[in-house]
Amino acid sequence: MLKRATAVALVLLVPIATGTVALAQAPRVAAAHKKPKPKPVPSVTLNGAGASSIEPFFAPVFYQYHQSHSKVTVNYDPAGSSVGIADIQQGTVNFGDSEIPMQAKDLALAKGPVLQVPVDLGGIAISYNIPGVKSGLKLNGDVLGQILDGTIENWDSPIIAQETGDGGLPNLKIVVVHRADSAGPSWDVDDYLIQTSPSWVQIVGTKTPSKTWPITGYGLGEQLNSGVATYIAQTVGAIGYVEYGYALKANFTNAAILNSSGAYITPSAAGIGSAGSYAQNLSPSNFNIINEPGAATYPIANFSWTLLYQKQTNANVEAALQALFNYVVTTGQTTAASLGYAPLPANVVSIAQATLKQLETSSGKPLP
Repeated sequence: MLKRATAVALVLLVPIATGTVALAQAPRVAAAHKKPKPKPVPSVTLNGAGASSIEPFFAPVFYQYHQSHSKVTVNYDPAGSSVGIADIQQGTVNFGDSEIPMQAKDLALAKGPVLQVPVDLGGIAISYNIPGVKSGLKLNGDVLGQILDGTIENWDSPIIAQETGDGGLPNLKIVVVHRADSAGPSWDVDDYLIQTSPSWVQIVGTKTPSKTWPITGYGLGEQLNSGVATYIAQTVGAIGYVEYGYALKANFTNAAILNSSGAYITPSAAGIGSAGSYAQNLSPSNFNIINEPGAATYPIANFSWTLLYQKQTNANVEAALQALFNYVVTTGQTTAASLGYAPLPANVVSIAQATLKQLETSSGKPLP
């Protein structure tokens, strides 16, 4: 933020003997030392839309940015990744956001080259609402898959008891809730189950994960992370998947999920960060960090990606976008852990900043 110029008063001490000549020269001396007026900072409003999973992180970070950059207002609509991609394709927002980066078929519908910037590192919690059960629920991929596909219908199932080591779960019907919209969390959970549960693969009939929930005719679909979180909170016996930031804010009880190293891990910033540390060659075509190794690694983790047109038609907007997201991937990361996310690894911050440097003017020139 530009500092207001400080006025300086010049006091000229002139011998009386010089008379009118010295007085005539005084304004010229003052003019020579006069500082130029600072250029006014333009007011800019940036509008974005996309993944609801990142909203618990974006909201406070954008607010903090506005506090120190009052001329920049940021509006973000957490309408879902599919909306963020569609809005960027149509050019109706300044930026979009998606958990799953745009692929070739998505990019082909855009109005020009799109930059994809990794901006946060999160995880998907398997949250449940069982009265009196605040911990101890351990699930491997096969048991989780059988719960989500309806094979296991009651919480006192012997299969769950054998897996958790707890035979005291209540005789209570399981109520499965999943995303009704196309969503990154659905892709993440589906991919984890594809990697860990042969029975799940047999039921869904593919080893390709989908952003659309693959089990039809069972469970209840809700829109966005907020919809799933609300349903879990209000429904006894419910189980579903939400971004860990939502689960943390709602004080949900979350299952410990079996990772590839044989450990049962509940979601946490540390466990999510461990998953992110394996993203050594992160790119929009190499983004998967599901079921990474490590005894402390949480197995259902992901990055979110901000979507920006490489060529910007408005110089003020372009400069504001670059400054904002440089802040998001650096200073903004200091609040990540308290919000249910992990700070971006240093190598990913470098990738993000290098990508932001590729922003161009409408004539194809880089920012000055």
